[in-house]
Amino acid sequence: MKVQLFLEAGIPPAELAELGALAEGYGVQTLWASSFPARREPFMCLSALATQPGDMRLGAVPISPFELHPLKIADSLLTLNELSGGRAAIMIGGLGHSVMRVTNLEPKRRVRAVAECVEILKAAATGEFINYEGEIFSLLNYQADWLKASPPLVYVGANGPTMLRMAGRVADGVMLSDVPLSRMKEVRAHMQAGKDAAGRSEALRVANFFAWHIKEDRETAIAEARIEMIWRGLLQPWHTAPFLGEEDAAFVDSKRDAFLQAFLRRTPEIEGVPENIITALIDNLTFTGGPEEIPSVAVKLQEFSAAGLDEVTLKIHGNAREAIRLIGEQLLPELS
Repeated sequence: MKVQLFLEAGIPPAELAELGALAEGYGVQTLWASSFPARREPFMCLSALATQPGDMRLGAVPISPFELHPLKIADSLLTLNELSGGRAAIMIGGLGHSVMRVTNLEPKRRVRAVAECVEILKAAATGEFINYEGEIFSLLNYQADWLKASPPLVYVGANGPTMLRMAGRVADGVMLSDVPLSRMKEVRAHMQAGKDAAGRSEALRVANFFAWHIKEDRETAIAEARIEMIWRGLLQPWHTAPFLGEEDAAFVDSKRDAFLQAFLRRTPEIEGVPENIITALIDNLTFTGGPEEIPSVAVKLQEFSAAGLDEVTLKIHGNAREAIRLIGEQLLPELS
């Protein structure tokens, strides 16, 4: 099980370089800089770290072709890849709710758009002359003839069956989000169906995004998990029914506004939702608690590994140095 770190958006380049050096020293596989409205741009934030020597991959996430044309994504990704000596990665998504709220964009044909974006990025990374004409995007008379580094990795952000099958056809990897263990067989089957349809034999990297709310102070960690809970699979029944049951999953779905208000007000109080349900959500959709919880987290990740997960992407909240230290000094040794 390889460990990736997903940093909060907008960390300045100099600070990100320091955090990256810390993570590199512990053996973290990939460091993701996240994209979020009105925050510093992730490719630029990674630039200082990219010039430092190392083996850790550096990725930008999530990037959508609805907010940035694949031409500009390709140029930014390949530049980062050159700076880092072939260590760049990217996760392409269909467009996050945060961007939709501030832009009023209404993405249509998401699967097709993401597929074409991935195809364009992978073609651009060959350095060969490209004339790509898709149903949504085109890239004509393009050749990045300055490329020397090995190609970057291109992940697709996916949970649903159609996007998973498409990712199996075209991507280097898939980043799931908050997928419970009981759903792994289902999502793996969709990815494999896509691979089989395309006749692909190469390995497909499979990562799962999880919120990391492990802190020295357990109560602070629990409060943080409650505040951020709305983003855990957006609390959709597909994510929650395996451990809540259909009735309670439907109840949580009906109470999503209460979870959103807790996030917007930055309060752990979630109105109208019983504590036993909140506890179940925390236990099943996050890694939360004090350092004493880390051995049990490692056991859960080993179970995910047995179910076909290659990589875990841990979303860090709050004090990034503390989180990296706990992951590097306690979680990684447990996993090894």
